[in-house]
Amino acid sequence: MQFHIRHAAVIGSGTMGSGIAALLAGVGARVTLLDISAPDTQPGDPPEARNAIVLKNLHALQNSRPAQLFHPTDLDLITPGNLDDDLARLGDADWIIEAIVENLAIKQDLMARLESVRAPHAIISTNTSGLRIHDIAEGRSAEFQRHFLGTHFFNPPRYLKLLEIIPHERTDPAVLDFITDYGSTILGKGVVLCKDTPNFIANRFISVAGTFGVNYALEHGYSVGEVDALTGPLIGRPKTATFRLYDL
Repeated sequence: MQFHIRHAAVIGSGTMGSGIAALLAGVGARVTLLDISAPDTQPGDPPEARNAIVLKNLHALQNSRPAQLFHPTDLDLITPGNLDDDLARLGDADWIIEAIVENLAIKQDLMARLESVRAPHAIISTNTSGLRIHDIAEGRSAEFQRHFLGTHFFNPPRYLKLLEIIPHERTDPAVLDFITDYGSTILGKGVVLCKDTPNFIANRFISVAGTFGVNYALEHGYSVGEVDALTGPLIGRPKTATFRLYDL
């Protein structure tokens, strides 16, 4: 099967989800961005009320520094919505990316809902930073699992080059090849193929380096501010440095 990404969908509009949506819109894809419906609203309420969470995060996206959008008009390609009212919109999506809370049960429940609306050709991926891909796909049909894999972007998605791609034992090789090529040639990422082990490659490395830094600070009396001043842009790392990264 030949794959194309004309319509992408991102589930979860937080820091990572909105950033991934901006990246995809920047390469010309039409993007549906969904999140939970706003608390204290009911079906039938105005869309701006129901979609308040997504709209708030899109507003933050426009004001992010460095800019997440390639151009302000890219926002026109992103359509906000919510999971209660707008799930059916994903019926013609070519690629659906999950970027919700790191909770296995919640992710599995979402996968069951996505299976009920996805098109037969649709690729489904998770942006999990450490849960096993096999576990997230557990209980889904063989056809769903063939089209399922991990695509772990890093924050901010527009700027950080690394993209970890994690197949599981049932991922169709054609799906893996397509997403690998799309990530490299269209999104401009440095794609790294990972085994389906918890935390994959980068987070395993970062956890070791981060723990070393924290322990060194505690043993030698460095303050939080001092550590972040030394381990951020001064040495070529993002301004989140060490402790700000943990906070984020």
